[in-house]
Amino acid sequence: LSSIAVALEKKYPDTNTAFGAAVKPLREELIGDVRTALYVLFAAVICVLLIANANVANLLLARASVRGKEIALRAALGASRARIIRQLLTESLLLAGIGGLCGLLIAQWGTEALIKTVPQNIPRIGGIQLDASVLVFTLFVSLATGVIFGLVPAWQASHVDLNASLKAGTRTGGGGESKGRLRNTLVVAEVALALVLLICASLLIQSFSRLGRVALGLKTERLFTARITLPDVSYPKNENLIAFFDQLLPRIRAISGVQSASTIVPLPLSGSNMVTSYDVEEHPLPEGQRSGAPVRIIATDYFKTMGIPVRRGRAFEESDRMDSPPVVIVNERFANKIFPGQNAVGKRITPGFSADDNGDKMREIIGVVGNVKHLSLRNDDTPEMYLPRTQIPFNTVSLVVRTNISDPAAITSAVRNEVAALDRAIPLTSVRIFDEYVSRSLARPRFNALLLSIFAGTALVLTAIGIYGVMAYSVAQRTNEIGIRIALGAPQSSIFRLVVGQAMTLVAISIGIGLAGAFGATRLLGSLLYGVGASDPLTFSLIVILIATVAFFAAWLPARRAAAVDPMVALRAE
Repeated sequence: LSSIAVALEKKYPDTNTAFGAAVKPLREELIGDVRTALYVLFAAVICVLLIANANVANLLLARASVRGKEIALRAALGASRARIIRQLLTESLLLAGIGGLCGLLIAQWGTEALIKTVPQNIPRIGGIQLDASVLVFTLFVSLATGVIFGLVPAWQASHVDLNASLKAGTRTGGGGESKGRLRNTLVVAEVALALVLLICASLLIQSFSRLGRVALGLKTERLFTARITLPDVSYPKNENLIAFFDQLLPRIRAISGVQSASTIVPLPLSGSNMVTSYDVEEHPLPEGQRSGAPVRIIATDYFKTMGIPVRRGRAFEESDRMDSPPVVIVNERFANKIFPGQNAVGKRITPGFSADDNGDKMREIIGVVGNVKHLSLRNDDTPEMYLPRTQIPFNTVSLVVRTNISDPAAITSAVRNEVAALDRAIPLTSVRIFDEYVSRSLARPRFNALLLSIFAGTALVLTAIGIYGVMAYSVAQRTNEIGIRIALGAPQSSIFRLVVGQAMTLVAISIGIGLAGAFGATRLLGSLLYGVGASDPLTFSLIVILIATVAFFAAWLPARRAAAVDPMVALRAE
């Protein structure tokens, strides 16, 4: 196709210059920008899984240390290292299997709840279900996590010094320096992962919040919309289309509770768009080299109905008909781009639209209106043109009605009656209040921010539990040492600082690693963010403070318990 386009450009330079072809797989076209969001959410799920498994591995390490004497006895009675590893790994797999089964049961309920919150504009939402592939995936993940995160504690526990363990009496020991390093490594990893998730979630929440505050350029409150399609068989000529809406709009404006009414093609934020080329009288270009811009076909009172300000000139009037001079209205972005520093009103352009076979007409710009975000809340304001429906008739239009009642949908039956009074064969479709289109535009960002926030919150809770567990176990294993320190005169404050300092040292290392990971991870969010940078320093700083605060309080209770140790009890236990 690219080769053909180049050949056509050479053969027909006047009409085919700068025209090419863009080809993509159908699947990619259907999925669109959803792919990135789903990958980000899947990565978040993996992070939460890793954090949960790090906690489980820490618990298994602690349990293996407590069971040191039992394992030593088994080894003394002839159990091989492989036999001990197999036993501990079996326990780990049993835990993982039960967890996977419980997860499936929860997922059955959770999937139904999730589908209700999934935006309807996400492709293939009807295919979301617990099928055979999900069951196989869950089985694989459960077994894999059971093996991976159970093997290391099992391997550590199988390295037993029989002489030391059996001599230890009632004392279990600290589990060895290697086990302590492994536990600390797991804590560092889960804190770093939690930091990455929290930063990503915070950026998405800010992006969603800023999208919700975007100025649309029009007023959305108390606005009723519907679609009307006139069949070609019954309305074959432009005059028939114009006459129908000439009769319909006054009838709708007369309905009780209606302030104004108009039509447009296509409706803002509906997902539809029309783009055409245009030429400027002052510096004409060959047909193939002309620029393009979105074009809207509107009826009189459209700007009044939508609350779009007319900056200069005038709006369309009923006198702008097929037999009157061709006119066009442009937005401010168009006027500033094409006629910088000039008054665009009175200038003449030729949009690539005509209502007959006589070709495109040179049209006079009679007005300049405010910019409107027609296609998306994210898109910057683009140059746009407006043409009157009485000069460019369309058989399918969107009806827009401004009401003075709190529920615009209440006029639905009245509007249907007025349409039926003119032609009973014409249905009223896509009946919605305009706020629904705004909500649909925010649906995906809201969904992404909600899910990632849930994952990040879960990760933060699990991380706090992990820090608490490691510090509590460390305090329990060091009770004798702490008792000696207190007996030798160490104040409670120094014991408190000792325990908290150990935890905060791990957190400081985690933050360094997590920030490096976050700088890389947030680059993947670029297409999902709006109004906030992927490396927003305020967000990074606040999340670091949050992580540090949560870690401090997670270590605070074990530290307080350590500072309150009775040295006599600790030494008597020895």
